[in-house]
Amino acid sequence: MEPLQLAVVSMEYGFEGGAEKFVWEITERISHIPWIRVHLLASRWKEVGPQIVCHKVPLVRLNRYTTRLSFCWNAYNLIQKANFDLVHSHDLVMNSDVITFGVPHLFWVKEIQKKRTLSLYNRLMCFLEKKTLYSRNLSWILPNSTRAQKAFERYYPDLISKVKVLKPGVAPERFMGMDDKEKCRKKILDQFGWNDSDLIGIFVGNNWRLKGLLQICHGIAEAKRWGMTVNLLVLGRGNPDEIRLFLKSKGIENQVGFIGLISEGIEQFYKAADFLILLSQFESFGMVVLEAMASALPVILSADVGAWDVAKEGENALKIENPDDPKALAAAYNQLAQPGFRRQLSYNALETAKKNDWQKALNETLKVYFAVLEKKNILQKVKGKGDWLD
Repeated sequence: MEPLQLAVVSMEYGFEGGAEKFVWEITERISHIPWIRVHLLASRWKEVGPQIVCHKVPLVRLNRYTTRLSFCWNAYNLIQKANFDLVHSHDLVMNSDVITFGVPHLFWVKEIQKKRTLSLYNRLMCFLEKKTLYSRNLSWILPNSTRAQKAFERYYPDLISKVKVLKPGVAPERFMGMDDKEKCRKKILDQFGWNDSDLIGIFVGNNWRLKGLLQICHGIAEAKRWGMTVNLLVLGRGNPDEIRLFLKSKGIENQVGFIGLISEGIEQFYKAADFLILLSQFESFGMVVLEAMASALPVILSADVGAWDVAKEGENALKIENPDDPKALAAAYNQLAQPGFRRQLSYNALETAKKNDWQKALNETLKVYFAVLEKKNILQKVKGKGDWLD
């Protein structure tokens, strides 16, 4: 019997970013299933497994308007001309069977960016979004967290029956090894001149303003007033000069170390830290949370991070209801400075990561695929394959 022909649509594949990492992790694992042939429809790709058939989607790169529109149109036409059994898109394409979806564009523009008027690009995105979501082909819409699902329901309540939360996973084996933890920590201590007895937090993200880096530093300054020293590793793309002015004004410029964007070896930095902190104004999930937990790190999160689907306050995480309150942050740092409490949260964090690996996410994805194939009356193509799920 011929293998199932699966089309996976993503403008970029194998590059940095949470959404890009999600599609790569799932798709590479699917490509190793012998009864599925994966066809990747993308404008560019970086790392692709040998089992995947790549189809280049042409772009018109005059501006972001033409880039987005040309990708959606050309991907649509490629799908129309082919004979795929199932189409799983991670972008807005009007003939998808399944779409991995973030949050409605209007939610992002109005509630996160706080814009009152829509640009031409915003209007285009809303148009493409509605064309995709109300397509007669579409069977399932997959947000990656309950937080994202609630945002979706506010703008598309009539489509909620098609929604299924499908959380990302983590590869625990990549992060769990503690053999070189002391070596990794010593390297960071020597690099920045920090004391081993002081707490080291880690922040991972590119949009520093949205993810609350300045508020995190306010908390470090407040902790200093309390007589505590909390150091912070900052990984990701941003402008350190904007932060350094504040750090200098508070006398904590030596307590924050800027590492930059890390494409490989991020697990070495997790091993050097005592906790992860993420205070995003909105984060649909936050895959770094599971990575940190797999490294046995407790996490400090704002209430608007979608990873609360796996984080439990007081068990593997601490919640900051108001990131603008430096005293609340200093109190959280003080809690984690207690070795016994931190060890308990660390243990629970690792156990949580083990229960949320990529195999679990893959199994949930395949269940969605089986439901789509049943609806399309081609379930016989994978007859007897359901026992492959473990």
